[in-house]
Amino acid sequence: MESRQRFFLCGWLTGLLTILLLQLLLNNFSSLFRLIPDIDHPSLLNHASNNDSVVLECTFRDWKTKTTNVTHVTPGEFYAEDSKCRHSFREDTAFFHVGKAGGGTLLEHLDERWGFAMRGDSSGFTLVHPRPKLSINKQFQNGPLRTLIFNVRDPVDRFVSAFNWRNAILCHPDDERHRENSSSLRATRFPNIWCKEGSEEEETMMRETYQSSPSVLAEALCHDSPLRSNAEQDFNKVLHATTLTKWLHFLIDPRSVKNINDDGIQQFIVLPLEKRSGANVTLFEQHIENLGYHLLSTRYGMDATKKMMRLAQERKMKQEETRKHKRKDKSKDETNLHSSTKFFNSTKSSTLTKLGECCLTRYLSDDYWLIQSMLGEDETSKIDFAIAGLEPLDDAHPIIQKACSWGDEQQQQSCRVDLMSILMRRAKYLDESKGSCSELSMR
Repeated sequence: MESRQRFFLCGWLTGLLTILLLQLLLNNFSSLFRLIPDIDHPSLLNHASNNDSVVLECTFRDWKTKTTNVTHVTPGEFYAEDSKCRHSFREDTAFFHVGKAGGGTLLEHLDERWGFAMRGDSSGFTLVHPRPKLSINKQFQNGPLRTLIFNVRDPVDRFVSAFNWRNAILCHPDDERHRENSSSLRATRFPNIWCKEGSEEEETMMRETYQSSPSVLAEALCHDSPLRSNAEQDFNKVLHATTLTKWLHFLIDPRSVKNINDDGIQQFIVLPLEKRSGANVTLFEQHIENLGYHLLSTRYGMDATKKMMRLAQERKMKQEETRKHKRKDKSKDETNLHSSTKFFNSTKSSTLTKLGECCLTRYLSDDYWLIQSMLGEDETSKIDFAIAGLEPLDDAHPIIQKACSWGDEQQQQSCRVDLMSILMRRAKYLDESKGSCSELSMR
């Protein structure tokens, strides 16, 4: 009897040990399989402990076959000096390139610094420029687009820049520069040599109706101006002058907002281009640098992104050294980098009178309301004392208030301070209780 009990007891213990051993083996195998990278889903490697095993998605354009291809490579291969690899987020991310607000600088910086594609079918984002596209807006309602990148500049400054730039690059009747069609980029890059044809109505309007001066058009927009009705139509003819509220109409208009479901827009990333009072430079390039880091670290993890930063910097240094040996001396005036401040071929003033500044500010007040809404509920109260009656937009999509809720805490604060700087600079004109523009311009 006792021997039989010992037999059953030994059998029970043996079975228990066998079960425990099998469980241990299964756990080890599961851990092993979790360490094997999924090549088809590189984002799953975000938090891999061994950063060298990270696989990057490499998008490159084959110009012979005119096709865009995707493969997977190591960080070292991606950032090799002769690599054609580029990062692409275009499947779920769009960049609304608002004209005359630093969009060209953003694309160029992300390409040279991080390896984002700039143009064409392999561009790093779904690119919208120079005007909004309804078909793209609809893709933010229920996907596939979920992240929107949006560059913001003071609305008044942006209009002046747009007017001056178009006045500079469009062909005049007696223009002695080489002429090109509107699809070419030579006038954009070399406006002292080339000019654009095909926009005669816009050019004639700026030159004849408004004497090549943005201030004349701005003053025509005053509330009491008999020219206001025509001036409003002419304002919309200036390419790159599309207002911020028109760009983001689908996030502001209640009828459009209600069509956005849970699979629609998830992230709204704003990059302000603003020179704060007393500052010599803007923080725009720092915003762009933080954007690249934010996008890549979200996909691949912080450790892998830091390694990419180092490899990208090493490649840039090598490329700059190579260019030194190949580069020929060029005149500083040969290229103008799409900037109206570096080339302006009119004898008229390119700046605004006080009256013009006030009238234009009030005409664009909806854009300033939108910017205030971007600050979020926690920030708007801080500037109510300065701008009486300027309230955040009602019924806008709540994502608008998260415009600066990306990147680390320092980046978020810097974004908000830049937006507040824009509002504070125009505060005296936005507050209509202080008097009419004619009264304010005489003080």
